[in-house]
Amino acid sequence: MEKTKYIVVLLLTACLSACNNWLDVKPQGQVEEENMFDEEAGFLQVLTGTYTLLNASAAYGEELTIGFVDEIVHYWNERSKFYIADYKDAEVVSRLDATWEQMYKAIANVNLLLKNLEGKDKADFENYNLIKGEALGLRAYLHLDLLRLYGPVLKDGLNQTAIPYHEEFSNDLADRMTAEKVLGKIERDLLEAYELLKEDPVRTYGRTSSSVSDNTDLAFRFRGIRMNYFAVCGTLARLYQLKNDPVKTLQYANEILEETELWKLLQRDDIVSDKPDLMFERELIWGVYDQKMEDKIIRQIKDNFAYTIDLPFKTFVYERSEVYGSPEDYRDARWWAEIKLSISYWILNKYNRIYGMASSVDGTKEDVTPWKKLLPMIRLSEIYYIAAEAQLETDPAESWRLINAVRESRGITPLPETIKTDKVLLKDQLIYEYQKEFWGEGKLFYLYKRLFHDMITRDGNIPASKALFELPIPEDEVTYLGNKNQ
Repeated sequence: MEKTKYIVVLLLTACLSACNNWLDVKPQGQVEEENMFDEEAGFLQVLTGTYTLLNASAAYGEELTIGFVDEIVHYWNERSKFYIADYKDAEVVSRLDATWEQMYKAIANVNLLLKNLEGKDKADFENYNLIKGEALGLRAYLHLDLLRLYGPVLKDGLNQTAIPYHEEFSNDLADRMTAEKVLGKIERDLLEAYELLKEDPVRTYGRTSSSVSDNTDLAFRFRGIRMNYFAVCGTLARLYQLKNDPVKTLQYANEILEETELWKLLQRDDIVSDKPDLMFERELIWGVYDQKMEDKIIRQIKDNFAYTIDLPFKTFVYERSEVYGSPEDYRDARWWAEIKLSISYWILNKYNRIYGMASSVDGTKEDVTPWKKLLPMIRLSEIYYIAAEAQLETDPAESWRLINAVRESRGITPLPETIKTDKVLLKDQLIYEYQKEFWGEGKLFYLYKRLFHDMITRDGNIPASKALFELPIPEDEVTYLGNKNQ
């Protein structure tokens, strides 16, 4: 891989095709900054280009949802050396490097925007705070995921060399910082975004903002596919959970949980219907729209996973006592499609979609519900789990209640009263709940690493270790910068 130099690329997706045609992109993909940021629309296009970069297979379009992070925790059968944590294998190294590079490309896009926003007169913008807040939130979110992937196991302390925090739009390599410094910069960006986004339209109109005119930019009509105010709150909750600060973790988790009119857990009619909401979309605090989702995720699931599964793998988190699950669980019934060959095979179904269609001018049918093709980034159930864990030591009965709220929304019986104050059992239960909830979403790896917990698989537990959880940083970053701290 080349030295890590990041040149911004604006990918003009279908979302942008209706925009003004004045954006000039050089043939090699280098951005011509002249005139781009003369109008507010240019900043919004850069933001949209950032989301397109996140849709790439090397990022959330595959690797960070159904890809290597889920293979490491053995959600899938072995597809590569990720399954045995052989991080020196050539294919593994290539994929890890590609993810690192793609994430920092997206960060570079954000930094270009922020660089050009400096010195601008707020009076020239209708939505200055929204644009800056969204950009800062994205930069923090992406660095947090990079830290959770490539950073050190934090049980050994925060003064360990971690990753670079890119704050400038530059081709220069940045020094790697300690985990403490990285977390501090993430916190700074998130808290500023939190203040800037307090008037976010999502608070008035909700995720799809259907009350806003159809002529309004996508950024305002569909705040659920953007880094919105509540996505910042959820990211702050993740941050403080990683820093082992339960008070602040709960503070920001509760901002979401207290918005009971806006964020609701799954309801029976959402899933038990002829058009089931398999992604539980009402619960998505933030989900990135990916118009090519079928070509990547669904193809991968159906083509690559289906015929390699030698057991009905879905049952391994359910083959326990009734405390941990039941056949009545909506996820058990709806998230899995059975393929009967010589034995039964099961494939994950949650990414399948039934779209709203309408006739276009030429009579063909087109998708009119772009928020349906979503990659889940933060969902409400995770916020319940985060809040539950934050109160295990101080109020285990409340943790019990929060876990049960999610369980009941999935159609299963609540946990028994007998474990209501049992902190050990409730913590174990949280891990099982994560297992059942986050198939194909790339979240379980982060849980195991943060808790430094053995990975629970159908073939037995895999002992927690730094070698298992610390994914290697691309060699160029190490070669050219060593382990130098800022």
